[in-house]
Amino acid sequence: MHAKVNPLQFRPIEGLQTGLIGYLLADLIDRAAVVIDPPRGQTELILALTEERGVELKHVLRTHAHVADADACEELCGRTRASLLSGDEVDTAGMPAARLRRVAHGATLSFGTETIGVIGTPGRTPGSLSYLWRDRLFCGDVFDLDGCAAHDSEADPGRLFDTLIRRVFVLPEETLVFPAHPIKARRVATLDELRMRFASVLRHGREAFITDMAARRAMNSAGRDPMP
Repeated sequence: MHAKVNPLQFRPIEGLQTGLIGYLLADLIDRAAVVIDPPRGQTELILALTEERGVELKHVLRTHAHVADADACEELCGRTRASLLSGDEVDTAGMPAARLRRVAHGATLSFGTETIGVIGTPGRTPGSLSYLWRDRLFCGDVFDLDGCAAHDSEADPGRLFDTLIRRVFVLPEETLVFPAHPIKARRVATLDELRMRFASVLRHGREAFITDMAARRAMNSAGRDPMP
């Protein structure tokens, strides 16, 4: 008796240069795939994985792009003819214009028979997006409060508070959260775990959160660890 073949593939891809974690999702029946936040320097690995599985890369999804560390994904899009999806506010200088597609909160993407929901999650960086696939949320740097508390002109604490309260923590508590970078060495956590972990910095409201982030920035500038 032959073992059943899983029609879906999920593969984290860790970047050796930046520590960024990307994610490859593939529908093996309809032979279609997407990659979320492909790490710099891992183009050949992604191409090898899609070839091995016999799938066509349809979309390259970006959750965010830092001004100082933008990666246009031009080679990956050019070699696969995949479209590059990014948020409205993200600086797209140098990105392949012919492949670029802007997406906004509430949009729905498809690959094969699978669908991905787009959630606008600005705050840590402008134009940040998260992608909800089944019970999994790919959220980029949304939970990088350390970065928000650092002296970083990209971060907007007020928008981040709104994102967490109105768009992230309204999802089911069993949702599996996959960040672009490990959260305190964790590569996956449930939303309920993260809600409890960040309760202390969110429970006093928006203005208190903004004030707290400003205080933590001052601590960071003084060389002290801003986050507990």
